[in-house]
Amino acid sequence: MLSIKRIRVYPDPILRKKCRKVKNIDDKIIRIANDLKETMLAAGGVGLAANQIGELSRIITLHMPEEKKPLVLINPEIISKNGTRDVLEGCLSFPGYQGLVKRSVSVSARWLDLNKSLYKVTKEELFAQALEHEIDHLNGILYTDHLLEHEKLKQAGLQDGLNEDQPHSHDVDIKIIAHKEQGEPVEILESRLNFSKLYSDSSISQMRYELFNEGYLEN
Repeated sequence: MLSIKRIRVYPDPILRKKCRKVKNIDDKIIRIANDLKETMLAAGGVGLAANQIGELSRIITLHMPEEKKPLVLINPEIISKNGTRDVLEGCLSFPGYQGLVKRSVSVSARWLDLNKSLYKVTKEELFAQALEHEIDHLNGILYTDHLLEHEKLKQAGLQDGLNEDQPHSHDVDIKIIAHKEQGEPVEILESRLNFSKLYSDSSISQMRYELFNEGYLEN
């Protein structure tokens, strides 16, 4: 039978405990996962980790606004991260408060679902942010540990000039010019990338262009 659990709030010591890897997806794990989903949905959250309802198993749930059903992630793991951005973040274990933290622009991750199927994905924006936030919970890390220097938690809705419904965009102009030996410069690529982030300063940690096929670079 599904049940809505009490969400543990700071400074409950279980929030600082590291969750154990799930070795077998049995009836107990399925029950925890289902309770986690019901509790998250009842609280109107985007994500929830098992230790937030008092269970020390590496299970999280995520519910993106565009998705009808929440996801259950067993033993989620981030493989790689790309870029950084500043985001205003909250947590069900700190009800009513928000703080500015650094998160990745995109992450690559893997996990199992309740059917033991393996997923490997690359996600960005809210999904990447929520994934980092909830995996931090599994490791006993709270989002307050990531607060930017001199930043303090603020009561939600009281920030001057900040409104979560008003994203802003960054345009990045990119132009690549290559020189053939004893030749004139040739423009290979001109492009504009648009980033739409909530309160973010997006950065690209690495961009790689293959120019070998055009004969401008040699192996």
